[in-house]
Amino acid sequence: MRLNIRPLFLYIALTALSLLVNSAHSLAMETAPPAKQTDNTSSAAPKSTEADINNETEASTAPTKSKENNQPNKVIINAPVDAFEQQQQDIKHYLAQEKIMPLLVGPDRYLTVINEHTTAINKGVMVLIPDWQQSIATPNALNQLSNNMPQHGWTTITLHPPHKPQSYPSQALTAQERSTEDIETLTNYEKKFADVMQAVITKAKSYPGVIIVVVEGNHSAVLLNIYQQALVAAPSALVMLSSYMPTLPENDQIAQQLALTDYPILDLYLQRDHHLVLASAKMRKDFAQRAMKIYYRQRQLSNQATGYYPKQTLTKAIISWLSAMGW
Repeated sequence: MRLNIRPLFLYIALTALSLLVNSAHSLAMETAPPAKQTDNTSSAAPKSTEADINNETEASTAPTKSKENNQPNKVIINAPVDAFEQQQQDIKHYLAQEKIMPLLVGPDRYLTVINEHTTAINKGVMVLIPDWQQSIATPNALNQLSNNMPQHGWTTITLHPPHKPQSYPSQALTAQERSTEDIETLTNYEKKFADVMQAVITKAKSYPGVIIVVVEGNHSAVLLNIYQQALVAAPSALVMLSSYMPTLPENDQIAQQLALTDYPILDLYLQRDHHLVLASAKMRKDFAQRAMKIYYRQRQLSNQATGYYPKQTLTKAIISWLSAMGW
């Protein structure tokens, strides 16, 4: 019996072992589908990677698009406003209570301020012309006259004149080139300024009485040359305030033309004035005396601030001279 039991036990053990091996093999076969899922996940991974690449591409192109969108918003630095136009805007803003009258000369517009006389009798019109680059309400001289002269029977018309030519005086290397360029520049400017003065004189003739021109600085020389060429009719009298030009040839020309005039001239300058004013004043007086010009008077006024006429002094000097002339 013992010999029969052992073979049977071995048979059962081998059978059980074969069953275990077969079951392990079957389990391995059943687990094959999950391998397909792994393949699916591996195939899905590239799709997510492509999406990530697209996102990265969009992110990289976003700054470029934003830059393109920001291009119209670039900061643009405009050129500065022209000084002449800026002064005209200031005149309209700060002198709103004054009687501002525009003058249209060709394509250009110029401004004038008119202060009518406050007396019963109007003696005449004073046309006030500031120096180059100066405004209507220049405080050193003409503002005093525009405020005071109406009380003495004079209507004042203050002009905002065109500015100095940009190319004057010339910066050429040789004296001959500088002289040629300066003459050409001043000739063109005188023609332009003569048209402006003609419009102002036409406006002044609408008031009764004589017309007296009070001109300051460089415009004194320009006007003398304009009157000498008969581009504009000469005034009844001319008052020159601190007259000079930036070059010696033009200062010499002022003296020569002044000596040839036949209308009364009052030549005023200051004790503390521009050095070219002081130098050219003596030259003008010498030429006037040499030509025995009767209606020419030169006077130096005392002052404290350089280039500024003291209060009431300028008014009194002009009124005294006009009284001596019979006006």
